[in-house]
Amino acid sequence: MKKFKVGIKLFGIDTFDINKQGNIQGDELIGRGWHKYLARHEKVEVADIYGAQDLMRADLDVVIHFNPFLELHPTAKNILYLQNAFPKETYPGGTVGVFEKIKDRFEGYIYTSERLKKFCGDGAVVEFATDPEFFNPQPGGKYNFPVSFVGNGIRSPDVNQRYIAPALPFGLVIYGNMWQPPLSQAWLGKLPMPDLPVLYSDCDINLNAHITQHAELDTINLRIYDILACGGFVLSDHVDSLVETFGDLVPITDGYEDEWAKISYYLSNAELRKKKAEEGRKLVLSHHSYEHRMKTVVKYLEEI
Repeated sequence: MKKFKVGIKLFGIDTFDINKQGNIQGDELIGRGWHKYLARHEKVEVADIYGAQDLMRADLDVVIHFNPFLELHPTAKNILYLQNAFPKETYPGGTVGVFEKIKDRFEGYIYTSERLKKFCGDGAVVEFATDPEFFNPQPGGKYNFPVSFVGNGIRSPDVNQRYIAPALPFGLVIYGNMWQPPLSQAWLGKLPMPDLPVLYSDCDINLNAHITQHAELDTINLRIYDILACGGFVLSDHVDSLVETFGDLVPITDGYEDEWAKISYYLSNAELRKKKAEEGRKLVLSHHSYEHRMKTVVKYLEEI
């Protein structure tokens, strides 16, 4: 049986370092999940993870790139995982425009949604997922907030005003950085990575708002899977595949007054929150872990 030697290449693999002042990057969180579960797969002999400047071993069969602009491996098959969202304001054509410019660099493609694949071309679809060995119920009482949001203020002001600001009257807390008034009044700084599952477990309502490109391309936010894996309750903005995947286990809000009303409703219905969170966790554990996703990745590697 052919076993693969696989490399995963990211822009940076040190954002978890507590001595660093920068933000934890979603790329690294996902990349390390892939690395961990690829290394356990019976058809993978070697799984390495590299930063942008790291020297890759010469005998790799394939390198999966989480960034489309980094140096390629000279002999391995180079595969692009198009999981970054490139804003149209900075990159003409957004994510699809970036793909059109760099697609000839790679010999295979992995996408985060069927819609993104439809716009770009042949390849595999590997949605975001979670690592249940890290993200699992860890209630500790340290973060017993009514409503929270974890992330940076990189979404457009309109998105923040529509989906985050309505929670302010309910005692919203925000962890991350780059937040501007009025949301900066709810900002409590950055959250230590080990505390993230504790927050998701403790908080009554965990808010989610997709960045515009992910919403347009029907990519479910990573945060959804992580919160549900912790047995947390999520209130999110709308993405088509989110409804198709989780049904009413993840309530959807249109923002503004609708969000205000739904926060009020679910805060007063603890048993309903608990039921949805428990069923959501079961669904994530049975279908949406990195172990499940790596089966798709290895199958695609076999095909190419």
